[in-house]
Amino acid sequence: MSDYKMDIRGALGLGEYSDIHDYMGIVDKNDNFTITLDTKNKQHINIITSMLKENNFNILEEGISSGGDYYITANKYR
Repeated sequence: MSDYKMDIRGALGLGEYSDIHDYMGIVDKNDNFTITLDTKNKQHINIITSMLKENNFNILEEGISSGGDYYITANKYR
């Protein structure tokens, strides 16, 4: 099992969503994937969690880190 991390800084647009989708393709079954954002925009967070769920990920944990960034940790189950 591997752990993958992706930090996204600044505005989220189509390019960033495309990058997230591409990165999800690298993650194998039973691997963990953590995305860290410097935004707490609920719309962006909902889109990302939906993308993860649609691509066979279970959301394990999400919240605000001690540094103030929003994070989502997921595990690929298929």
